[in-house]
Amino acid sequence: MLETVLFGLLVGFLVGLTGVGGGSLMSPYLLAIGVPAPTAIGTDLIFATITKLFGSASHYRLKSINFQVVLYLALGSVPAGLLGVVTVNWLQTVLPAETVEYYLKTAIGSVVVFVGATLILRFFIPERGERGDTPVWDGFSKMTLKRRTLTVVLGAFAGYLVGLTSIGSGTLIAIILLLLYPLATSVVVGTDIAHATILSLVVGVAHAASGNVNFGLVGTLLIGAVPGVLVGSRLTKVVPGNLLRGILAAMLIFVGTRLVLTA
Repeated sequence: MLETVLFGLLVGFLVGLTGVGGGSLMSPYLLAIGVPAPTAIGTDLIFATITKLFGSASHYRLKSINFQVVLYLALGSVPAGLLGVVTVNWLQTVLPAETVEYYLKTAIGSVVVFVGATLILRFFIPERGERGDTPVWDGFSKMTLKRRTLTVVLGAFAGYLVGLTSIGSGTLIAIILLLLYPLATSVVVGTDIAHATILSLVVGVAHAASGNVNFGLVGTLLIGAVPGVLVGSRLTKVVPGNLLRGILAAMLIFVGTRLVLTA
């Protein structure tokens, strides 16, 4: 139990500090301790919802959330995330449990590697200077149709991966925000976590309704994760996240590759 609590502490800290790393680390860990893949996915999403709720509250107090961007992301990600849940449930009805386990482990491992690669890509995207926490846009009319459409479409892509594997709500959305929006780094993190909270809640509840959640395991993980995410979110403006992201990227590529090869 202590090992699980400490792992929750580590994941919560990384989520609060960088907005990434939650599902990418949690799902492989749950698989490694013998949790079936569908249950690992659902458990991770419920865990993520609660931890990111605390992180969202902290970023709201710091005024580092752009709710306009959150809305457009959710318009694409939430329906697509539910489609991912439908896919998992469909696989369980038409395939033997061993085959489902193989496909889902392979999918999780592949997405983990993809997330690690996007973290490396992030080093090549110029970060915005801290120009205060005020969003760039004063209203919906200031956003172009192209930017809105791209936000919805890319949000849908990330949302489906989250529903299918529980992974990507932080890392992939952060890349989308960095590419599309002139937001300060702290606002990227806050907006990312706020959107991930909504997506994980809806998709996690859908998985729970399908019986894919171990609530006892969620509780154990939260003992460490809640203080971790609160501390991490407080340090976003003073701790450079590049070193952590680099280490995390290498770790994810290794873990994801190993998961695919051993699925």
